Amino acid sequence: MDPRLFSSKVYLVTGGNAGIGLAITKQLLEGQAYVYVLDLPTNQSEELKAITNDRLHYVSGDVRDRTACRELVASIVTKHARLDGLVNNAGICPLEGPLPDDSLFDEIIDVNLKGTWNVGVAALHQMKTQPWGASIVNIGSTSSLVGVARLPGYTASKHAVLGLTRAWAQDFAGNNIRVNCVGPGGTDTAMARGPLQTVMGPRFGVDKTDDELLALVAKSIPIGRIARPEEIANIVCFLLSDLASYITGQAVHSSGGTLP
Repeated sequence: MDPRLFSSKVYLVTGGNAGIGLAITKQLLEGQAYVYVLDLPTNQSEELKAITNDRLHYVSGDVRDRTACRELVASIVTKHARLDGLVNNAGICPLEGPLPDDSLFDEIIDVNLKGTWNVGVAALHQMKTQPWGASIVNIGSTSSLVGVARLPGYTASKHAVLGLTRAWAQDFAGNNIRVNCVGPGGTDTAMARGPLQTVMGPRFGVDKTDDELLALVAKSIPIGRIARPEEIANIVCFLLSDLASYITGQAVHSSGGTLP
């Protein structure tokens, strides 16, 4: 992808500290973009800290804090007078089981859905004022399209993120704002490993280690392996770029051939 597609543009990536979010951040930086990473103050990874680039800005904050989200977008606009793209990547996928308690369900919805709403609404207010438009990519999941046993809260939240994507795409197409959803399948990230025992253990065997379960998951994927974060980042950056100028309201299902 031509790095000039991102040169001097300004992007906000939530949950950009690790995994898919970090891979997206790196690719945008390679394209000479200004990148603001919003993540929890305790989450900044050594890999992110090691990036020496004055176009990278790490902002400690919580997507559940509506006021903080508005203030962050305002501060970005004060400095750059623009916001070209947003990646709503922050999310959690804790151990649930069939009947998680209300507090766990509420936490999942607050981060995965309301967090997407909080940052997205703040960004959209700015993007509407820009004659050149902008692009939003919401990170969903294969569970945006199908039900996943033992992850009811996560599945509900990711279905809702896709619905929000489709509504925003309709509402803001006239403002030249494109909104799409990327639904990764199995991807080798720390978050994906979290619920392995709960979700995949009953399917493949509760006596298996995480690595053994990942290997079995890989065998169940037609392409024969799980994704690397960089492969998901490729899709996200394509959708952020002008190469995808006629794509909006879509769910890009990136699952190595696994059907929804």
